[in-house]
Amino acid sequence: MRNWSVFGGLFGPQRVTIFADFIDPFCYIGFHNLKLVANLKSVPLAWQGFEFNPDTPPEGYWLQSGANSDLRPGMWASVLDYAAKAGLNFSQPERMPNTRLAHNLVARIQTDVKISLIERIYQAYFIEKRDISDRATLVSAAKDCGIVDKEAALSFTGADRATDHERNRKEAVDRKFPGMPGFVFRNQIHFGALSQQAWQNILESKTANKESVCSTK
Repeated sequence: MRNWSVFGGLFGPQRVTIFADFIDPFCYIGFHNLKLVANLKSVPLAWQGFEFNPDTPPEGYWLQSGANSDLRPGMWASVLDYAAKAGLNFSQPERMPNTRLAHNLVARIQTDVKISLIERIYQAYFIEKRDISDRATLVSAAKDCGIVDKEAALSFTGADRATDHERNRKEAVDRKFPGMPGFVFRNQIHFGALSQQAWQNILESKTANKESVCSTK
């Protein structure tokens, strides 16, 4: 299958391809900053999401605080600072959800509201502390984006999209991103919670740098 993001300049506006999951706060910050700048510059976005932790149980699990935990002391303060610079007011999550259903839903929505739905799912988890492994939560998020309940509910039926998610994971691994989220623009890789200014520079540059590191400017 061709990666049409490489050929964007030949067939239309060059897009930014996004490799990310819904559980990582820096993925949300990077996605949010990119979305704002891309909207202003009419640059299309392509989502190639996948589960960072595919072995997470369907019901998820409680996050534990401690020196060797997912919520190390001081870590969340740094996350909040990054988020605030992006205009986001995060709440510290208490649970790690399984994100497969969220990825399935996004993969099946082939309309212009897909990017809005991605943002809405991130909001539900990082701002509202809702369970994004729950179907009702995801249907509600879809409805908020103008996707009718029936269409959203039907998106969970049929074959699971695990093969698609694993294909996205393999491409991310093959591209050897130094960190996540990962982005591809003009066939050059960028990664991390890049600032809006960083994205403005990238999207305006005729020759993108091979790599861009996390920035908070």
